[in-house]
Amino acid sequence: MLSEYQNTNDLLTGVSNDELYTQLINQLNKDFSLANIDFSFTEDSSPQLLKDKLIKQITFLISNDSHSYQNLLYIIDVSEHDINKIASPNTNSYIENIVFLILKRILKKVWFKNKFSN
Repeated sequence: MLSEYQNTNDLLTGVSNDELYTQLINQLNKDFSLANIDFSFTEDSSPQLLKDKLIKQITFLISNDSHSYQNLLYIIDVSEHDINKIASPNTNSYIENIVFLILKRILKKVWFKNKFSN
């Protein structure tokens, strides 16, 4: 399921017309809240707006609050191994890859919740 997505745009396009998109946003909001980061996404956010806001917030956290950034990654459960595998030539590309890892992990949580909640 997740292996079909190659980047953030693929992932968000793939789930944007599905009920998983709203659940993905809700899970993002929950995880940001658990990390004590005062930031949220609205359910009516377009995939592009969601991506842009997430990139902006992750950039801010990396630059200004590395503790909260690390805590967020821990709460979301993004693999440290996957983060260490990112080889990006510039900061923008690195952050885009981090956002992709975050969204993949959130989608995995949502998908499992849906699949096994019945």
